[in-house]
Amino acid sequence: MPVHFSDHQLTEIIFRLTKPLQPACRDQFLQILAAELGDRSDIGDGELYRLARQVIVDHALFTAPSSFETSLRGRRRRA
Repeated sequence: MPVHFSDHQLTEIIFRLTKPLQPACRDQFLQILAAELGDRSDIGDGELYRLARQVIVDHALFTAPSSFETSLRGRRRRA
């Protein structure tokens, strides 16, 4: 029997976590998440959130952009 998500779980957990993912990664994420859940019929909010984040991290589906500029291009050099 497939897992049934509440409206809260769909909108606040799954959709919110997939928002920063590239479209191809979203599909991959959902497939992996479905496989991880297997034939479970119920899952709590906290457990779903932790599992979904772990899938994203373990499969490197998202890498946050660095907020630090590391190159010297475009910077004025001191004389």
